[in-house]
Order: sequence, then C-alpha cells, then structure tokens
Amino acid sequence: MSDHTSVITINSNVYKTLLESTLAIPWKINWATMTFDYIGPQIEELLGWSPSSWKSAEEWAARMHPDDRQHVVDYCVAQSKAGINHEADYRALKKDGGYIWIRDVVHVVRKDGEVDSLVGFMFDISERKALEQSLQDSNTELKASNEALQMALKAIKAIGGIIPICGWCGHKIKDSDNQWISVEKYMISHTEADISHGMCPDCKEDFLKTYKDKLDSQHNTNT
Repeated sequence: MSDHTSVITINSNVYKTLLESTLAIPWKINWATMTFDYIGPQIEELLGWSPSSWKSAEEWAARMHPDDRQHVVDYCVAQSKAGINHEADYRALKKDGGYIWIRDVVHVVRKDGEVDSLVGFMFDISERKALEQSLQDSNTELKASNEALQMALKAIKAIGGIIPICGWCGHKIKDSDNQWISVEKYMISHTEADISHGMCPDCKEDFLKTYKDKLDSQHNTNT
C-alpha cells in the first residue's frame, strides 16, 4: 500500500469516526436504486432500528407517521428530482411504537448533470417541537384570555356612561334603540349579572299602607 493510499484510508476512517460520534445521523441513498448505501449507527440508539434494517427508501417512508408520510415523501422526491437541496420535518416511528420528531437535511449530489445520490443528516428535534407546541398552547390561552377581557370591557362600556331612567316611574330605561325597557331587561341584556327580586324598606312601607287601606275600605263597605 502506498503512502498516499494509507493517508486516504486514515483520513476516511477519521472522517467516519467523527460522523458516527455526533448526534446527527449521516446517511446516503443511491438515487438509481433508491437503496441505502450507508446510515450511521446512531440510528439504532435513536429509533431502535438497526442500521442493517434500513434497506431502501421504502423503509424510510414506512417508518414515518401516516399523517406526515404522503406530503413529506412527495415533497422530498420533487425537490430531489429538481436537484434542490432541502429539509423536511416529520415524526419517525420508533421500534417500540412511539414517535419522535426528525429533521432531515438533504443534499442532492449530481453527476454529469443527473441526480446521482442523496446524502444528508437526520436530527432529533423532539424537544424543539415540544417547545413550539407549548408556545402555541400558551398563545391560544392568551388569545382566549384577551377575548374574554374584550368581552368584559364591552360589558363595562355598555353599562357605563349616562343611563336615561324614567323620572316618573323609575322602572324603565331607554336603550340604544330609543326603546323604553324595564330595568331588569336592560341589566340582563347589558351585563352578565343574575337578577334577584326583593323589596326595599320604602316599597314595603308603601305596600303595607296600601294593603291596609284596601282592607279598611272593604271593611267599611261590608259594614
């Protein structure tokens, strides 16, 4: 073996060792046969599937969440045919039946103007996706809180300002449509308050006096 060949072999081994010691999972697919020429041993620790079980692109697609599979495969094939480097996020199936989020970063290798192979790295982005989901949930909760606050402010605004109450009976209010409605109906339509009924001391006194007068009148009539 020549010194030049030895250097190439050593460099290749060093390069492979470095690749296989990273968290990123390197891989290579032969475009003509759609088979894996190589996939890093880290794939087994991440997903549970041995490197030897990754025969072709069929295994890659089959080990993808059904909801992600069609659009991810269609996108990657279209981009690869066009010779465009690309990335794709999807949920990858683990051997134990669970799923984790993967980001595939793909580089298209051309030879004589034609696609020769695809090389790339797989990254575990599960923590990032969980954070994104948490932020989305927080934004949804915040939006709901803001909507509730706006409704409360509208209710406060509706009951605020000058309220025209009948100065004679004191039982009716003129609404925004210039219609005189009962105080009870106005409160129900303009607030979220529940209405209960009672009798104030003044009304109670008037009621008893009126009731007593009626009884006296009936007694005098009968006499």
